Amino acid sequence: MPTLAFRRRDPWWGLEGPAARRKHRYERFVSSLAFVASIGALFGAGWVWAIHLGFAAMLGINASLAIG
Repeated sequence: MPTLAFRRRDPWWGLEGPAARRKHRYERFVSSLAFVASIGALFGAGWVWAIHLGFAAMLGINASLAIG
């Protein structure tokens, strides 16, 4: 019995029509863009904390925050 988690394609993909495929591609693009933005936000927050706590200064990176 094949698992549903590893299915690469929808079995009805060819019958849904071009508008449904276009919508699916657009939704995948938007979700991928949101994922990349969230990863960027995590790295940005980590960078700000590194500056705030002084870890960046220990590495020789002299940066300051305009807040606090």
